[in-house]
Formats: sequence, C-alpha cells, structure tokens
Amino acid sequence: MSQELTELPPSYDLSPSLGLQLLHATEAVALACGRLVGRGDQERVKEQAAAAMLPALEEAGVSARVVVSPHGEGVLSLGSSIGEPGTQALGLAVFPVEGAGLVARGQPNALSVIAGIETSGLQSLPAVAYVDKVVVGPAARGAIDLDDSVADNLRRVAFSRDCRVADLTVAILDRPRHQELMDEVRTSGARILALEDGDVAGALLACLDDTGVDVMLGIGGLQEAALAAAAVRCLGGDLQCRLWLRNDEERVLAGGDAERTFAATDLVEGDVTLAVTSITGGPVLKGVWYGSSWADTESLLLASRTGTVRRIRTRHHRLVPAE
Repeated sequence: MSQELTELPPSYDLSPSLGLQLLHATEAVALACGRLVGRGDQERVKEQAAAAMLPALEEAGVSARVVVSPHGEGVLSLGSSIGEPGTQALGLAVFPVEGAGLVARGQPNALSVIAGIETSGLQSLPAVAYVDKVVVGPAARGAIDLDDSVADNLRRVAFSRDCRVADLTVAILDRPRHQELMDEVRTSGARILALEDGDVAGALLACLDDTGVDVMLGIGGLQEAALAAAAVRCLGGDLQCRLWLRNDEERVLAGGDAERTFAATDLVEGDVTLAVTSITGGPVLKGVWYGSSWADTESLLLASRTGTVRRIRTRHHRLVPAE
C-alpha cells in the first residue's frame, strides 16, 4: 500500500543558511570571551560578548529584530534592530553570554546562545521578571504538571524513564530561594546537581542524552525561560512554567496570566533555529581550546522544523593574538 508523502510547509524566514549565520555569531562570542576565562572581570566578559556578537551578525547578513534579550543592554537590547531597517521579518532571542560570572571565575557551563524565531511565533510575554519552571527531556514528555507536588512529578518522570526516583538527578540553580525546593527533592530521594548559573544550560542538560541530568527545576528569569523553551522545542522535551510574582505591582502587570501555566509553545511558537557555543565547557560541550595559531570551538545547531541536532566542532585560524 503506497503512502503519500507530505511535504513540510515552507519556513517563514529561516533559510537553510540561517543556522550557520547564527553559529558564526555564537562562535565569535566564544572566541572573544574564551580569553577572559578565570580572569575575574565579569563586566568585561559581558562587554566583549555583546561587542563580538553584533558585528558577527551584521557580517553574516542577518536582518532581524531582538525580541528576547536577558539582561540585554546597549546594542543588543530588547527591540533593537540588526540589518536593513524595515526588513526584519525574523526575531532574535539573544544571550551573548549566559554565565558571565562563570567565565570570570573559570567555572563550567558558560554558553553563548542565539535563536532565530518567527516574529509572529514569539508570544507577548508579561512584564515580570521571573517564572517557576520544570524541564524534562523527550522520554518524560507529558509526565510533568506544575499543579502537582515535586515528589509526584519526580515519580512520574522516574516511571517514564523506567527507573527509580533515587536514580534521578535534578538540576537546580544554587540560590537561597531554592532551599525549600532542594529539601523537597532530597526528601523524595532524588539527587541534586547544583548549578552556579545557567537556565538555558540547565534546560539543555535535562533534554539531551548522556548528561546525567533528568530534570531541571526552579525559579529563573522569564526571558531566559523563553530561550530555554526554544531549546526544548528543538529537542522534543517538555517545559512548564508559571509566573513567580514578587509583589503586588507584578501581579497587576501579570493580569490574567498570574495563575496561568505556560508550555514551551506558549512562549515560543513556530519554527526555531538555535545556535549554542560553549565558552568554558561542561557536560554538553567542550570549551574553547587555543593552539599556537588556531582555536577550536564546539557548538550545537538545533532546528525545530527539521528536528535536527547537529554537534559542530570548528577550527578557527588567523586569530587575533592574545593580549
């Protein structure tokens, strides 16, 4: 019996070359910030990252508007444009360096991240700072529910992975606000991987195989959650989040979304192309490695439309000499 082949619908503005254009930008950031690993200057890391990403995007011919920018200031701030004015059919979610403090202290999991998103595919996000979220990989898709307890969620994740709760590892940002959450996870019997920084890095750890992490839990930035949702969309995982309101003013700003549970597609809808390049290395990717006249970077290039996950190692010649 023959089966009719259905052609994928055309992508909005994600040309086949867009992934490499975005990768050019994250690699440029990694090469610039890799020289600053362990040198203790967090602000300089942020400045170098933004200074490297913008010209790399322009050089690659990207024309877009910045629609997500965690801690974005200056040239890559929220709403800023890249390329020819009036031609920005593409939205960019940019995080030149996630974990500037990690770079400054010489710690793992610092990344450069950028996503190309259909401008109509990015939902209007409430004007609040934080969300409470849970992220799991494809095997546990459909097993999470923010309305249930931590213990019940972990039991369902363990069932979906055909293991015990005691076999699970949960990534949580090491923050005072997470002390009670960590106690709940310990009581359930699961293990904890405490992260110094990195909402996007934590989502990648939870969604990719062979990282040793099964779940990411906790409170993080809303803009970071949108970037994490882009990664989850590409990797086939699952994400749920709810606004974490700090005061009455934010409750007013949240309006009808105050009690809403957001899925990944509620934050980022439509086709997504995501480029991630490691700066300091970690379980997902190797960090920047310098030779006498070259440097190696390792990256992920993800695309939701094609369902592809590409791991790319690049050797860069003709480097600017170290200071």
